[in-house]
Amino acid sequence: MSEYRQCTATGNWVIIAPERGDRPLDFGETAHEVVVSASRHPEYSPVCPFCPGAEHQSERASYCWPDTEGAWQLRVVPNKFAAVSSAYPPERSHKEMHLKAGGYGMAEVLIESRQHNEHLALMPLSQVEQVIRAYKSRYNTMFDDGHIQCVSIFRNYGKSAGASLVHPHSQIIATLVAPPGVSEQIHYAKRAFDTFGRCVYCDVIELEQQAGVRIVEENSDFIALCPFASRSPYELQIFPKRHSAIFGDINVQEVKSFAAILQSSLRRIYEVLDNPDYNFFIRTMPKHDGGASHFHWYLLILPKIQCSAGFELGTGMYINTTRPEDCAYSLAVTSRAS
Repeated sequence: MSEYRQCTATGNWVIIAPERGDRPLDFGETAHEVVVSASRHPEYSPVCPFCPGAEHQSERASYCWPDTEGAWQLRVVPNKFAAVSSAYPPERSHKEMHLKAGGYGMAEVLIESRQHNEHLALMPLSQVEQVIRAYKSRYNTMFDDGHIQCVSIFRNYGKSAGASLVHPHSQIIATLVAPPGVSEQIHYAKRAFDTFGRCVYCDVIELEQQAGVRIVEENSDFIALCPFASRSPYELQIFPKRHSAIFGDINVQEVKSFAAILQSSLRRIYEVLDNPDYNFFIRTMPKHDGGASHFHWYLLILPKIQCSAGFELGTGMYINTTRPEDCAYSLAVTSRAS
């Protein structure tokens, strides 16, 4: 039986409709379109712009670990095909009813490994920790820019998730304005805080711990769960247990805990769904929003096993064909996660 569910933290409604998962398909399964599974690729590709030896194809790295270009294990470089740039003017202007601004911003690519066919779910944990440290460093540097309002960290894995290159990488984009989806979520959280005097995300974490049916795993600092009102199958959120609105405030111990639960969550998805395409992003508070008490940063993983169609695009309401409780159970019990 289908049912409507509302997300406590955003107010958005979804429809959970397991019966739709049984509908006939004329076009076959197309959601699992990884840009050929990374394991099928060589460790090095002479035509890859991110592989060792191709450093001249990008500008000087803004972050490198270890701190030498020659023997690097991780690099952060300017995005060669960026939508925004610090070279553009930040000033706004009005013409008639229209408001615009120069395309000021920053866009970088974080190359997560020297190895062309490495996988974030399977690489050494110490390497994942370095990825998180690089996220934090570049996030804080961009956030300190006086013109920047929002810094977005995200990863596209696979063709259907928007990835164009196999080499393991993620992206960081800093924008002059807060994207509308971010602003709307922050404002809803503020209204909830004004009504109840508590962070709604802290309440969600507490309620999920009490219910116990949608938790995938947790450690001393983080909890991973499938949201009550998941928009798509196997949607997974990772929250810090400590109340914190800004990702850049993550501390030394939390970096290790976050890397561990992120990799474990990705490994569970890799195992249960057979290495699907996915997106993940970190949702964190924009600058000057005054939301330190009412917002709570998190990372969201969205496996690409169900596509949005006319109803979702036309209404903004999603139909999910798999119960989050069933997804959480499958992910929690998979044998290769530990």
